[in-house]
Amino acid sequence: MDFSNIRKKYTDELTAFYQGGAFPEKSSADLRFGLACQRKRVNKKGLTMVKKFERTCAENAKASQFVKFPYTYTVASNRCNYETDFYKDGKLISRSDLSEETLYMGILDKQVSGQGQMQGQTSVPGQVQGQVQVPGQVQGQVQFPAQANSVGQQSYTCKNCGHTDLMSKFTSGCPMCGTTYEMQQNYPCVSGYYTRPTVLSKKVYKGAMKFGFLYFGAIGAILGLIAGLSISEEQGYGVGGTIAMSLFAITIFGGGLLLFSFIMFNLMLGPALAAKKVAQHSEVLDVQAAAATKTRMETDLKRYVPDFSYEFFEEKVISLLRGIVFSDDREKLTIYDGKDDLSFMDNIVDVEYRGAVEYVGSSVVDGILRVSVKAYVVSAFYHGGNMVEFKKQVFQMILAKKVKEEDYGFTIHAVNCKKCSGSFDAIHVKTCPYCGAEYHLIEDNWVVSQINCVETATANKW
Repeated sequence: MDFSNIRKKYTDELTAFYQGGAFPEKSSADLRFGLACQRKRVNKKGLTMVKKFERTCAENAKASQFVKFPYTYTVASNRCNYETDFYKDGKLISRSDLSEETLYMGILDKQVSGQGQMQGQTSVPGQVQGQVQVPGQVQGQVQFPAQANSVGQQSYTCKNCGHTDLMSKFTSGCPMCGTTYEMQQNYPCVSGYYTRPTVLSKKVYKGAMKFGFLYFGAIGAILGLIAGLSISEEQGYGVGGTIAMSLFAITIFGGGLLLFSFIMFNLMLGPALAAKKVAQHSEVLDVQAAAATKTRMETDLKRYVPDFSYEFFEEKVISLLRGIVFSDDREKLTIYDGKDDLSFMDNIVDVEYRGAVEYVGSSVVDGILRVSVKAYVVSAFYHGGNMVEFKKQVFQMILAKKVKEEDYGFTIHAVNCKKCSGSFDAIHVKTCPYCGAEYHLIEDNWVVSQINCVETATANKW
């Protein structure tokens, strides 16, 4: 998998998307859905949000890679100058700090056989499949069970517009509004992304080095010239000798001073960076928390799920959090079955992960694995007026899933009914639209059973 080109292209496409463009081509089905929900929330508030991910010259190799046949999950990254702007009626009302950050993205690939065709969609032998492109919507797919000849004569009601017709009429989407109920999954795809601030940006480092070389180089040249002229006068050199001696002295003084300044700069840089890291850690404990709990989480959870990956789980936590935050109908969400008062989320227009999921604990009861974690984020709130408020928040979440191997290719937007094998989008649907059988997401994937904001503080983002 050429993750290098994917990460570069996706960074540019992400910027274009947040400037009103199309969805990034390599986004997974779940990520496309999350991006669509956030765009809808921002538009509903009458805002325009523009994110800029401008890649710098600093190229990063893959951060980590996890292989579980037939899937390969790679965490890749790009250094970029990052900024978020919010506009109201065409006027800039809020802006996050412009900083160099590292953009991490999870890239999921699937090894295929046969003709080399992508196997990115759920398919059941004998299904009738149709595809439709709806303006302003993510392209999707409707699939029907193998016994479509009999089931197709039953009535079905569109979950979007309420249109009721024979199920056979929905093979290419709703005949009235075109809504489809399964998103296509192609590989390789980017399943999630987040940013982390860099301790020392390359721009700052190069700027400091340039200033130091010019400053100390000029001082060295002046001292060398004075020394050269003094020696030439004392020795009685002519014009040629004076020039030669002056150039020699400038080289010795200037070069020596530059070398000295370079060594001292880098010697002082280490303690300075350490002090900055300490300051960052004392300001936000997320990095410390993650570093302290990652190993313990992997050790604990591998007892139940031998192929557990912290990085993949970390991405899942952030994806679920964003899905719940930007949902307009949380009571019908299948990814959340809690009863918490989440009305405060209605005013959140952006959620930025700060780079840490802290492990609290886990347990298994009746074959269900429950994991308690804390997610550290910066949320952007808009309550009206001409200001977007940035707040650091810590969400404590309990995630639950049946104890079984992780299916890296699972997408909630294309699940299979255990009874009739019908495929449908289960984000808001808890019963199979074809046979009426109950569908329990917890048997296939993580579900959030509890989520609370346990800490909120003002973020320095202006």
